[in-house]
Amino acid sequence: MPDVTFVAPFFADTTLRFIEALAGLDGVRSSVISQDPSDRIPKPLRSRLAEHVRIADGLDPGEIAKAVIELRRRGQKVEQLLGTFEELQVPLGSVRDRLGIPGMDAATAENFRDKSRMKDILRAHGLPCARHALVRDPVAAGVFAGEVGYPLIAKPPAGSGS
Repeated sequence: MPDVTFVAPFFADTTLRFIEALAGLDGVRSSVISQDPSDRIPKPLRSRLAEHVRIADGLDPGEIAKAVIELRRRGQKVEQLLGTFEELQVPLGSVRDRLGIPGMDAATAENFRDKSRMKDILRAHGLPCARHALVRDPVAAGVFAGEVGYPLIAKPPAGSGS
């Protein structure tokens, strides 16, 4: 039986729906690591989870790794780490790297999270993408605008919904 651990800093309604979908998979043992206490998980869902480990900082790879080690001490295999929160992807990659868990590693997650880096990699592999620049001040933004013209879209290099 595959053992999948869902990492969620907080139990938002959408997060609980993802956890419920995981817990509903036949033949999968699911556990959760979160900052939130287990009583924030609805009782019917909580009863379908193998384990819950609470940590102080749900984005800290060191704390997540300690929680995985604790789950393993409790008898969980933790064969996969899953998290839907975009800001979790690099920390989860770091934990996978550190503990030998299959899945996206930290370097790949960094490529996914940093939009400028991602576009450089895509372009280097022959995939077309819009011209871009990582700018740190208004002067640099003005220089880039002068090179490419308008319209422009400004986004942070990383972040949910960016």
